Formats: sequence, C-alpha cells, structure tokens
Amino acid sequence: MKTTHTLKYSLLMGIALIIYFLIINTLGYGEQSYLSFFNAVIVGVGIFFVIRDVYKNETGFKYMEGFVAGVKSGFVATLIFTIFMAIYLFEVEPELAEELKSQINTAGEGVRFSLLLFILLSGLATSMVTPLLILPLYKKSWNTKEVRTRQKPMNQ
Repeated sequence: MKTTHTLKYSLLMGIALIIYFLIINTLGYGEQSYLSFFNAVIVGVGIFFVIRDVYKNETGFKYMEGFVAGVKSGFVATLIFTIFMAIYLFEVEPELAEELKSQINTAGEGVRFSLLLFILLSGLATSMVTPLLILPLYKKSWNTKEVRTRQKPMNQ
C-alpha cells in the first residue's frame, strides 16, 4: 500500500475542512456547532477517494489495506484540522471559543481542552466509521458465475 494516496488525500481533506470552516465563519455561522456535521461529508468523500485509489493501484486488493488507508487519511486530516482550530480559536478569534464553550457542557474551566477534544474525537470517530461504510462497495463477491458452476447444486 502506498502512503502517497493517504498523504495526498489527507492534506486535501484537511484543507477542505479549513476552507469550509472559514467560509461558514465569514458568513457569520461559525458559532453554529451543528454545521460541523458537514465535516463528516468532507471526510467521507476524501476517504472514498483514498480507498478508490488503493483499490485501483493494488493487485489483489485486501479489505484491511483499504480500511487502514481510510483510517490513516482521516486521522491525519483530523489532526491538521484540530491544530488549525487550536490556533484559530485561541489566537485569532478567542471570542468564538467562548461562544462555542457556552454550547458544550463541560466539567471545569478547561475551555481549550474541551473544545479541542470535541473536535478531535468527532473527527476520529468519523474516520473510523466511514471506511466501514465505504469498503463494502469494493468487496469482491463470492457469488460469481465461476463459483456457482464449480459448486454442485443441492437438488441433484
């Protein structure tokens, strides 16, 4: 498995997540946390392309290779986006961090840690589930004509 697929699409997903956030923040919807659900769509599309490229470029595609490539790319993209959000929320626009803190119930005063943990864990969860949803599209069927002709029917 080539890691160039993983790295290329990880960077593209990370950039797409950053651009999406900057667009919604520019439009004045940055504090609407429910809009972060579209992040899953961005990551899902990126993971689809990673798995597709691994499937096309590998001879004898293995399910686990596609899963690992999808998870790796999602993790790297999530890490890129989390680092960007840490810099943006606490250095560029700290009032947005306070607005988001009021929407997330946390124990204690750790606004920085809780916001970054929320961003990181939601991205990691998406990165684990999405390959499991996409990989059945590339799974080889055992119910092919060749297999059926080699099997003996039960009614003979």
